[in-house]
Amino acid sequence: MTLVQDKPSVATNTATNTATAKQWITDMAKGELDHAPYAEDAEVSDPSGKYKGKAQVLQSFKVWKTAFPQGTGTVMNQIAMGDHVTTEAVFKAVHTGPLVAPTGTIAPTNKPIDLRVMFLTTFRDGLIQRERSFYDQADFMRQLGITIPAKP
Repeated sequence: MTLVQDKPSVATNTATNTATAKQWITDMAKGELDHAPYAEDAEVSDPSGKYKGKAQVLQSFKVWKTAFPQGTGTVMNQIAMGDHVTTEAVFKAVHTGPLVAPTGTIAPTNKPIDLRVMFLTTFRDGLIQRERSFYDQADFMRQLGITIPAKP
């Protein structure tokens, strides 16, 4: 996939964007959403859906925080150039709350997860404008002990 920005953005500091992305991974895992570095018109997509606007983005994180109230997020690797930051992160938590998913709510399994996530983030004026995240959904369900029955 090629990312083409609609209009050129103001040159920003690669190191600052990288540090912001890294700090956000830590804060997000802790549920510290008050200072989420998203632009008001941010666009985010992940395997659970697409979200437009900071309010929708934050609501999507609250769903995860309800399901996994205590966890950690660790940045394993980052590659950045200007306004673009790619981050590999690992989230560790225990599923102790309901997880509201597009296919229905998953009751707490009390199982630990070790979820590897890749974030492709584009900044504008120091805030996240676009973000795409990817993780292995089948492995995530396996870690929760959820299996999809085979079709007859």
